[in-house]
Amino acid sequence: MPRALQYEQQEEAGIMPLYRVVFEEQGGSRVVCRIRAALDANHMTLAVQKIWGAACYWSWVPGSDTEDRVYERLGDPDAPEDRARTGPTTVEIAPAQRRPRVPYSVIREP
Repeated sequence: MPRALQYEQQEEAGIMPLYRVVFEEQGGSRVVCRIRAALDANHMTLAVQKIWGAACYWSWVPGSDTEDRVYERLGDPDAPEDRARTGPTTVEIAPAQRRPRVPYSVIREP
């Protein structure tokens, strides 16, 4: 079954698909998070705010589908006072699979 169809069926059943979002700063850190969101949600906003906080946002490099920086909004939303939280960063969003659950009875102390 095509993955897109599978996610549409999950959403109809009330189960939102799981996504893996990777932010990799050029010459710096790599941050990975998993988010569960509807197909039409703004996945970038959800991932950025999950990692860096509600005042942060992602702004794309013009003409790029994968690069820019994370910024933090300081004070007035219309003021150009926002500060960069990351250097140039590449992002990758992909469907993720839920990690298998291990029954408690299988986890034993040595």
